[in-house]
Amino acid sequence: MLIWLLALALTAVLVDVARRLAPTLGLVDSPDDRKSHDGDIPLVGGIAIFSCLLVAMGVFGVLNEHWPFFVAASVIVSVGVWDDVHGISPAVRLGFQAGAVLLIALFGNAYLASLGQLLPFIPTFELGFMAIPFTVFAGVGLINAFNMSDGVDGVCGTLTLVALTGLGIVASMAGRQSDLALILVMGGGLVGFLLFNMRLPGRKQAKVFLGDAGSYLLGLSVLYLTIRLTQGEQPAMAPVTALWFCMVPLFDTVGMILRRLKRGRSPFSPDREHIHHVFLLAKFSVTETWVGLTVVAVLGMVLGLAATIAGVADYLVLGLFVGAAFLYHSMMSRSWKVLTFLSRSINRRVTASEDRRSGVDRRQRNEICYIDGIAVERRSGLERRKQSDDRRNGDDGDEADADNVTVLAQKPARERPGSRAARVS
Repeated sequence: MLIWLLALALTAVLVDVARRLAPTLGLVDSPDDRKSHDGDIPLVGGIAIFSCLLVAMGVFGVLNEHWPFFVAASVIVSVGVWDDVHGISPAVRLGFQAGAVLLIALFGNAYLASLGQLLPFIPTFELGFMAIPFTVFAGVGLINAFNMSDGVDGVCGTLTLVALTGLGIVASMAGRQSDLALILVMGGGLVGFLLFNMRLPGRKQAKVFLGDAGSYLLGLSVLYLTIRLTQGEQPAMAPVTALWFCMVPLFDTVGMILRRLKRGRSPFSPDREHIHHVFLLAKFSVTETWVGLTVVAVLGMVLGLAATIAGVADYLVLGLFVGAAFLYHSMMSRSWKVLTFLSRSINRRVTASEDRRSGVDRRQRNEICYIDGIAVERRSGLERRKQSDDRRNGDDGDEADADNVTVLAQKPARERPGSRAARVS
């Protein structure tokens, strides 16, 4: 408990200090067409959590045992910071992620050598020479799964905290003190970060974000601890149990990749169709979205723990997980087909139509239009009629005045769906 409290307090202090320095370092997230927050938000959550890890684990004397993990974490956090500030290509990003997983596999002896009893007639499924390649593949996938879940305030940190809670209970039951210490530091650090990242009462948006550095670190941490607890001569749990601990990020990522490939798009192309985006399209608030995803994640973690404690066969646990994944994919596919999620519309056109005219007097609105790349103010009808040269005020105006009237470009008429013009375009 002392470890957990120390990590919480230390991370909270580090986050508060780092967020004040973030604008100077360029570590801020600015709003754009895919981000709805207001103003620049510091991207320092991952840096604060990693710094807390180094300090706390050094104080409690377990840094020597986990040094390969910290070397890999330092690599992936550095790449994440560079990605947050300058941006890097998906290929380079995946390459560094694979290198970090390879570090813990080779130097930390943390790799997936056995997957347990996946079939009733095979005692254990050994990977043999494919152990390290499979670990790298699975590790990169898990890191990106947590990265993709970081789209709504508090979600990624909370989903990681749920997974760490399950891993911590298993480590405690098995007497893995060193692994439990690392889990407690990570858990305390996450809570300290979430104090600034969640929408608490009176706070309309997060004060800090994880950034890519933070989401990469969380994914790598869950991977490392999962391997530590599922491999070796006396594993604390079966590998398939960890799937339930990471259920929501895995379901969302695999489903998203399948939908993108089906449409002929790159799996790395950004969009707004993740499960948290669907909640928001269905007019759930950010807090309601966070609560819904947290409840589902906790249910998955509890099912995984229950299966471990009850000694359910691995192949049955895997079968239930695959069945749940199929139900999730079917539900999401149907939601996008009928544009309804949990009995609420997720039709973007309807939403845009409602937002365009709701509560706005269009006659009073001033807008900016662009003519040949030059921004020109569009005056409302009432303002135009206030001008003395407006013909509707009874003044015909002369040719000199007419020359001073700004002529605005009109939008081209929209073609009817199915018309010849629409087909040609």
